[in-house]
Amino acid sequence: MKKSLINKTLLIATISLGVLASCTKQNDLIPEIPSQKKSLAGPQKSLLSSYTITFEGIGSSYMANNTSYGDNAYSSWAGTQIAPYVHSPSNLKFAIKGAGGGSPVDYWNGGFVVSDWNNKSNAPGKTGDWWYSYLNQCSVYSGTDGAKNGGYAGSSNFAVMFGYVDSYNSSYATRPKLDFTSGSGVVEGMYVCLSSYTYGVIQNGNTFGSGVATPLKDIAGGTGYLKLLAYGFDSNGATNNGDPVEIDLARYNNHLPVAGPLTSWTYFDLSDLGNVTRIEFNIEGNDSGSYGLNSPAYVCIDNVKVTL
Repeated sequence: MKKSLINKTLLIATISLGVLASCTKQNDLIPEIPSQKKSLAGPQKSLLSSYTITFEGIGSSYMANNTSYGDNAYSSWAGTQIAPYVHSPSNLKFAIKGAGGGSPVDYWNGGFVVSDWNNKSNAPGKTGDWWYSYLNQCSVYSGTDGAKNGGYAGSSNFAVMFGYVDSYNSSYATRPKLDFTSGSGVVEGMYVCLSSYTYGVIQNGNTFGSGVATPLKDIAGGTGYLKLLAYGFDSNGATNNGDPVEIDLARYNNHLPVAGPLTSWTYFDLSDLGNVTRIEFNIEGNDSGSYGLNSPAYVCIDNVKVTL
């Protein structure tokens, strides 16, 4: 009986190893599907869908398409004002603050515009600091100068985010936000790059505030910085314990760059914010004065990845 039991045990073990090897080989042949993730919902498994928002092919009504200043992003524009862009099917909205309510809005209040401008120097007929002034605020500092290929991986379109809140403007300003018009999702991340306006002022300084044009590398004894922060919210309030995730747009030590300036598209991982109904952004820096932040609070974004 003992010998028979041992033989049976060996036979079962041999069969089990064969099945395991067969399963392993079969699983090796099944490719991962990048656009889908598996999650457990009770005893059932569901497939989540991922989307990458590239802003390509969305139509001129959603874009700052008249000039690189973005004339149609203001209430003074005589023509049709820029419309808020809602990506389908994720329902993630990119808009100027207050857009979609039926009243004209102004980009200086903060938010997002979609653009294809990438003027990195003075355009014909422009002189002085035009290329790094608010008159060129919808340009990204990427791609071939003026060729409208400044988006991620040489694409045309991207979005420009503007706005921040600090102790000076907190009584009236709000942080720019991305929000789902319905439902919720995980904004996994996006690529970010400096606008021409912001990059030019980082390099050359401007006379706003102090009246002295000081490059960011020389701020605070050579330790100037500018960073982007993102805060997540769901129906219960703040996510990620209320902590933001952040990325340096430019940072200096002893007048030398230790991060950035970001003139190439760089991935900003937002996944730690978890499942959200909205994300609020802020820009912080130490080039500030009596009227708040001196560095232009603009950053360009592209290829926003969302999982629902």
